[in-house]
Amino acid sequence: MISALYKWRYLFLAFLLMLCTALWPGVRSGVQVDNSLSAWFLEGDPALVAYHAFQGRFGNDEVVIIGVHDSASLLTPRSFQRLRQLSLALESHPDVAAVLSAGTTTVPAPDGLRAARPLLDSAATPAAVRRYLDRRPTLRQQLFSPDYRTARLLVVLRASPNFDDRRGEILGQLRAITAAHVPRGSFWLGGVGVVYAGLNALSQQDFGLFLGLGYALMFLIFWLLYRNLWLLLYTLGIVSLATYVTLGVYGLLGYRLNLMTVLLPVIIILLGLMDALHVVNERNHLARPGSTGPADTLQALRNLVRPCLATMLTTVAGFLALLSSPMAILRVFGIFAALGIGLCLVFTFGLGVLILPHAAPSPRTTRTTSNRLVAFYALVLRHRQLATAVSGVLISLGLWGATHLRADTYTLGYLPANHIVVRDHQALEAAWGPYLPLELLVEPRPGYSLASPAVLQAAAAFADSARTLRSAGQVFGFHSLYQAGLETRFGPRGGRLLGQSGAVHDIGVRLQQDYPELLAQFAHQPTGTGRITVSGRMLSARQLTATTDTLLRMAGHTLGPVARVRPAGYQPLYARITDYVTTSQTNSLLLSFLLVLGLVWVFVGNFRLALLALIPNVFPVVVLLGVMGWAGIALDTATASIAAIVLSFCTDDTVHFIHAYREQRRLGLGPAAARHATVAHVGPTIVLTSAVLFGGYAVMMLASLQTVFLFGLLTSLSIAAALYGEVIIFPLLLERFDRD
Repeated sequence: MISALYKWRYLFLAFLLMLCTALWPGVRSGVQVDNSLSAWFLEGDPALVAYHAFQGRFGNDEVVIIGVHDSASLLTPRSFQRLRQLSLALESHPDVAAVLSAGTTTVPAPDGLRAARPLLDSAATPAAVRRYLDRRPTLRQQLFSPDYRTARLLVVLRASPNFDDRRGEILGQLRAITAAHVPRGSFWLGGVGVVYAGLNALSQQDFGLFLGLGYALMFLIFWLLYRNLWLLLYTLGIVSLATYVTLGVYGLLGYRLNLMTVLLPVIIILLGLMDALHVVNERNHLARPGSTGPADTLQALRNLVRPCLATMLTTVAGFLALLSSPMAILRVFGIFAALGIGLCLVFTFGLGVLILPHAAPSPRTTRTTSNRLVAFYALVLRHRQLATAVSGVLISLGLWGATHLRADTYTLGYLPANHIVVRDHQALEAAWGPYLPLELLVEPRPGYSLASPAVLQAAAAFADSARTLRSAGQVFGFHSLYQAGLETRFGPRGGRLLGQSGAVHDIGVRLQQDYPELLAQFAHQPTGTGRITVSGRMLSARQLTATTDTLLRMAGHTLGPVARVRPAGYQPLYARITDYVTTSQTNSLLLSFLLVLGLVWVFVGNFRLALLALIPNVFPVVVLLGVMGWAGIALDTATASIAAIVLSFCTDDTVHFIHAYREQRRLGLGPAAARHATVAHVGPTIVLTSAVLFGGYAVMMLASLQTVFLFGLLTSLSIAAALYGEVIIFPLLLERFDRD
């Protein structure tokens, strides 16, 4: 096969050029970012279906909360004018469905709910506005803080097919509109979408920057080790072509980059570097003084066909284990990571016959590393008991730390403390209180409706209970519209009349006639379901789940006899994402271990040896999970994929080690001599690969974004642990269990 590939190498080059040209539209399309919900969930997922059903009833549930602040008071004519102008400017934006604020609120006439004039019209005086709102506490709570220093504007965004793609652009425009009407430092933006957009933008910026720096550092180290442009071109070609073709196919199939598939270049460069270094190392061992031509290169490639094919299959199997995930984003990630790994193998041999014959061998680097590694191995053998004890302690500490590992996600914690999103969030919570919406769907039981006095009273009782939670603030729902109407007609005590059917019926008629759009936001007439929004604090996924459970228990005591209550909107979907990711990664990691064990067993034909080979693969994963447990680093979307990357790294080196060891045994060497020869033969590649990858990923620790920092820290740590497992633990295991 290698001889045929060398014979037709220029035809292979022409095919590559045509392939790259054909895939360019796919690459250009695939590198676009799409973090929409459809990318995360499989079609028909119950959580996604429920979310879309909620949106179908009440529209887009994503709102932007804008807080406008004045250290003295907002009850001034100048502030009234600003709030009116700002509200009108926001309403005119094509992506805004509605703005609920003091500037858009109309004041009902004294004889009913029929609108007469805006609350903050040009004739309104601060004293009159205060008197009016003090008599209507339900309305005041939605517009101003108790001290009237902060006003809240709820900007309801319009649903659109490409809303997720344009979220950052829309939020930037809303911020600019607000800045044009309110002095700098006197307003803040908050909401789930604001946090998500800030995280998304900084993720792309930091990840792209530091991933690029990491790649540059990797190849700089490679250049310093070998100082050969042909070898550098060979390595760059493998990584670049595999990445390009993978992204081309990815884009042509209609996919876009997301928070998981943006890691594809990381996977490809890792495997591409390792395959390239194994080939370079093998050729350096075969190089003879004065030898010329492609003979050494072709022989090196022939020697590595079988182990490289085995490493490719085991690594591909590990990533294809993600197909067991219930999430579309993880399945797609696993499929295209497997494709990129397979392409690395193709280009390792395809570019090997094209480029490597032009590169002069550089056996000095390999032999120097080999001699030092053999000396180190001899030192380990002289102190094998100490090395065994240290390894046992590390494994024990890792396992103990892993028992403390928790699964959670706190998106705001990924941003640096000085980020504008974090500053706005802290200022908004300090001035207004909890503001993020937690949605509940209320479905009256048979015999009841949303307008039933019993349901309205129960909803009001639930709201009073929910406000006692430390993580909750204001509560507004379908019952609040009736309360506000009763307060308008009967004053501050009007809210107590929710139990009188006549008064409630009259208010309901007025709401349907004069405020149909407002009513539709909290009551869906075709299904008879209502909506209650609890303002909550920014919570982690675990805390959010606990708070939601508490709210549902409260709802069971108050609303339970007359209605069913269940969580709705984006927040339960967010919690489900975290649960899916962590569960999927745990299951897929276990499945990948089983697949790797089976494939290595087939490759070596010896179950005991395959089982021994699994131990150094497990060691860095144990260290990784242990460090995360001891350091309190949660298993989430930012850290859950690292274990699969570490597994691919370890499996590659382990298979090459086993292959070289068995070849030495076939040549008639005894176990001890075979181990020494194997360490001398493949050890340099393991050490040099680890040095290159460690330096490349360690540079990511300079990032300000917590996700990039943790990715660099944990991957670098895992690479160091993998090196320890390959050069210390595995040889000691072979010495222990392969004596004859």
